[in-house]
Amino acid sequence: MTEPFPGQVERRLTTCPYCLNQLDWFDFGEVPLVKETPSGPEVLTPGPDESETHYRHRTLGAMRLCRGNGEPHLLPADYGYMEPLVIGLVGDSAAGKTHLLTAMIAQLERSRPLIGRELRIGPLDGRMRQRFYDERVTPFLVRHEVLGGTRPGRPEFAYALRVQSRQTGRTHAVGFFDVPGEHYRRFSYDDTPFMSAADAVIYVADGSRLRSGDGWRDWVPDPGFTHAIEQLERTRATGNGGLPPAVIVVAKSDMLDGLDDDATVTDWLRRRDESHLNDLRSVLVETVDAGAFLKRHGAGHWLDPMESGSQVTIHFASASGVSKPREDATEFPDEGFGPKRVLRPLLSLFSMAGLLPKIDMEQPEVSMDDPQSFY
Repeated sequence: MTEPFPGQVERRLTTCPYCLNQLDWFDFGEVPLVKETPSGPEVLTPGPDESETHYRHRTLGAMRLCRGNGEPHLLPADYGYMEPLVIGLVGDSAAGKTHLLTAMIAQLERSRPLIGRELRIGPLDGRMRQRFYDERVTPFLVRHEVLGGTRPGRPEFAYALRVQSRQTGRTHAVGFFDVPGEHYRRFSYDDTPFMSAADAVIYVADGSRLRSGDGWRDWVPDPGFTHAIEQLERTRATGNGGLPPAVIVVAKSDMLDGLDDDATVTDWLRRRDESHLNDLRSVLVETVDAGAFLKRHGAGHWLDPMESGSQVTIHFASASGVSKPREDATEFPDEGFGPKRVLRPLLSLFSMAGLLPKIDMEQPEVSMDDPQSFY
């Protein structure tokens, strides 16, 4: 999308996902166009005799400056011209959020030829994309390195996409937030403002911490969802009491193969329907199977997001497809390495958010006798 030339303006209000202030994106005095310099952001305005073509060239790669509440921050220049879709990743420390998001984005961009009829996908900001690939995709998916935890600091987009949806007929700015799990543990609402503007949520539970549900001896740790659910209930509830659509992802599912001779996870990880948009109904079958599996193995409280009144689907996924040989290992083994079913949760979320054709949530093709037993 082309940045308008100052003077060619109208009014368009958007909420800043970093500070929650409402901004008039066409007011260049309120949200100036800037370029980063060693001495700080430099505001860009047309010169007295500067042509529009020269000005547009000079502003390539620029950002927009939101002054926030005394703490200025930068947003992609096109963000406010599109329909935002803010996605928050929620989960405890070391749950696998960073690896999962990295694999999701890489798989989504690799799958563009398969989903291009429904979604046209590109980066919202080229430098953000390059940084994401340099710091996450290449180390993890090319060199098989274990990524470090999310660094503390002001929450900002971990990645942002420009998504043109055939279903909506519009272009969307899809931004992902990934913050340290400690914020959720401490109920640090000031550290998660984006959740108050979230349009969709990815709840990530650490599959490696699952145990058989036979009492307190094998108590399954809380996945850290309570903070986010409470914040959403207080700030984002719709008129009918529903919350934004969400997916629950059981990350590191490769470690659950054959748990207590239960083949449910193995069967799902072997399926090859990753990018099949015409078969999204299978996410309902997976939801039923996964919900029953979690209850059988003592993790029924991982299903708390399903009590929110919003649409929720549940998925098995593994960002690496393999386990680290040691807890302190810095690399994943090469043999068997490869993401498994990481894209399926994101496509399900896009469907529930309206970017893809809606899944019929009423009549799943169930694979168990009592499909409602885990709700």
